[in-house]
Amino acid sequence: MKATLKSMVAKVMMAGLLGGAIALAGGAKAQAQTWSVGVQVGTPAYGYAAPAYGYGYGPDYYARLRYERERREAYERRQAWLEHERREAWEREHRYRHDGWRDRDWNRR
Repeated sequence: MKATLKSMVAKVMMAGLLGGAIALAGGAKAQAQTWSVGVQVGTPAYGYAAPAYGYGYGPDYYARLRYERERREAYERRQAWLEHERREAWEREHRYRHDGWRDRDWNRR
């Protein structure tokens, strides 16, 4: 059997076509066979577990907030009272001193 060029090209084309069809018909590669390189920005995807009550919210979180608010309000009330007392003392001390010491004794001249 003498192979002609035309028949040889047909056989090679048929083999290539058959090989391509088998490659396409095969299943997809398993994920374990692939690898990749990635860049991460921010917190790690895997790491420490979050706290049981979240970040900063323990069982006494709201009690602590209430205590701090009450302390701040008590401090502000105390400062307001001190300012009031300071102003009252100044007014009491300067009540009759509008024009000097003689204002009290205007009728005794």
